[in-house]
Amino acid sequence: MISAGPGREGESGPGKGAEMEKTGEDFICRGSWLSLKRVHYRTGSGSAMEWEVIVRSREETVVIIVARLVPSGRHLLIRQFRPGINRPVISLPAGCVNPGADPVAHAAKELREETGYLGRVVRVSPPLKINPAVLDCDLRVVEMEIPEADPANLHPLQDLEPEEEIEVVLVEPGGLEEFFRAASAAGAEIDAGCWLALRGASG
Repeated sequence: MISAGPGREGESGPGKGAEMEKTGEDFICRGSWLSLKRVHYRTGSGSAMEWEVIVRSREETVVIIVARLVPSGRHLLIRQFRPGINRPVISLPAGCVNPGADPVAHAAKELREETGYLGRVVRVSPPLKINPAVLDCDLRVVEMEIPEADPANLHPLQDLEPEEEIEVVLVEPGGLEEFFRAASAAGAEIDAGCWLALRGASG
């Protein structure tokens, strides 16, 4: 059972009222990867409103990989240049999955390409949302273990796209917060998903 606080199961809390109703949408611009659309709503009180929403033009699902090396327990991060902020960002390995493709298989492929490591999947999240206030995009979190004794993982070699610049970063167990704070103090950008996922994994 899911409980959201006082009240009957499935009932909204304080401020409950008529739901907003979508009445239409139109695209402001369409790009190769992302598009911006204007969505029209009618509020519960009958007022009209508009909202600008970013969507993935190809309707891909994003997969984010939370991986540890075993048995050492080291956390696997990457440092990658991101054009959106024109700076490198410390984050988790990730990629986009085409509609109908297997997100688990794609996660393993992304891990190998971006880091050179082979891993085994231990858990997959249900479909999640990223910043749904302005972004309509599905996300899966794939947790993986990387066997350090596997011969394929002794000397990992990346297989990057020409436009990718990715550095693999390994952090000792128990050292995540210190690493993040030191990296931030040194001027590095840290992806929010990286902090949340790995802080949770570290207990």
